[in-house]
Amino acid sequence: MRDHSIPAVLFNEDSKAPHRECRICQKNLMDGELYAIQKVFKNYPDQEAQALFDFALCKNCMEQARAELSKESRQRIDQFMMEGLENLEASGEEAFDRWEQHRCTLSGTYLQESSEFQMMAVCQGETLVDSPVCLSAEMLEAIQELLSPESREELNRFSENNFGWPPELKKALVDGDIVLL
Repeated sequence: MRDHSIPAVLFNEDSKAPHRECRICQKNLMDGELYAIQKVFKNYPDQEAQALFDFALCKNCMEQARAELSKESRQRIDQFMMEGLENLEASGEEAFDRWEQHRCTLSGTYLQESSEFQMMAVCQGETLVDSPVCLSAEMLEAIQELLSPESREELNRFSENNFGWPPELKKALVDGDIVLL
């Protein structure tokens, strides 16, 4: 039987403990509602992947952020993800297997072979609701291509308004190296 506790790799980088509040509204995430964690990593030669940033959003803030994307962008991303998950299912593998093997959920690429990668998980309290999703740089680039110009502008505005990120991370968002899902 699989352990559905939130793994330490998804803990808050600052506290080294599970995320406790929404990055935007500061709502308590341990109140039983669903929330999402996103974490971006960069691989450097001859060392462990380094977390560039991480955050958690309550269900309400997550839905508001997603609603700001154009309908066209949301549909394209949803279709891309559904097709990838259907291909995974057809392969006979499971998302949890790829998670445990440190592989991209959609492509199967080993995460240490990707320049960057992103992890996302839907949680409730200190429990995973489903398998975390890992996306390699290749898959993130493919998703970035699905965004309309308006959605890209909205993601930039969203990050500018809600995150006090250093200039290099802001540049990564603008350049499309990082995608907030």
